[in-house]
Amino acid sequence: MPILARLTQLYESRGIRVSTGLNPSHFGDFALAPFTWFIRDGASLTNGLGIALQEIYFAECLFERFHPQRIFVIGNSAGWSTFALALLNPSAKIVAIDAGFDKNALQGIEFTNSVAAQEGLSARAVQGISPRDVELVVLDRQLAPIECVLIDGYHSVEQVERDFDAVSPHAAPHCIYLFHDVETFNLHQGLKRIAAKSGLAWDLLLGTTSGMAVMYDRAHRSAALDDIAPFIVDPELVEFAGQAAWNHRHRHLARRRRSLRKRGWIGDR
Repeated sequence: MPILARLTQLYESRGIRVSTGLNPSHFGDFALAPFTWFIRDGASLTNGLGIALQEIYFAECLFERFHPQRIFVIGNSAGWSTFALALLNPSAKIVAIDAGFDKNALQGIEFTNSVAAQEGLSARAVQGISPRDVELVVLDRQLAPIECVLIDGYHSVEQVERDFDAVSPHAAPHCIYLFHDVETFNLHQGLKRIAAKSGLAWDLLLGTTSGMAVMYDRAHRSAALDDIAPFIVDPELVEFAGQAAWNHRHRHLARRRRSLRKRGWIGDR
């Protein structure tokens, strides 16, 4: 079910302009252009940008068949991903925590709760620090066993491992864990360490803007993961895309190499 129009309207109807999904190549290869910006009076409301338009589509694919009833989010900012999860899972209970350290993050918690109440969304944001406050919030909100987790807080290898360690004891065996910004912030080592100690499987989703990752128990694998398989890019195709990017950046050299190869002066490598 497409949710973008209503999701955007939650902000636009309250005087907040939304920019999302811009092609970075049209903006001097600005890497943050595709993510979601919240703008009022010509200024960004927060330094915590929302998940990108392509990642909203990813979520629509995932939750077409996967219907978790208890969802936990680490990192709320302006509420964009929390609202998206609520719109895609209208029967679920959704709780998001945010440390409140970023610009306007505390106002973001208030905004999330106010809008959720006005719009009848079963979502709640609370101030809390992971890992310290995770158990308290989960128990207080009666959220266990958690069936889906979005980890999108502080982006370091150590922190994503701490986030997982805090939430996993309260998760159902079939829980699906989503990690944002894995490729962007080079968090792969954290995912590898989590997988090694938990026995869970994980896939890097290079088809998402930030290079998200999904983690799950093979023994309880949801069929819904088949619906997001196109976001997992085969390494051979990644190499192909990388070579195409190199050829574009160095197209004059690549053209010269092709010319020399035709003349038999250099061989294929």
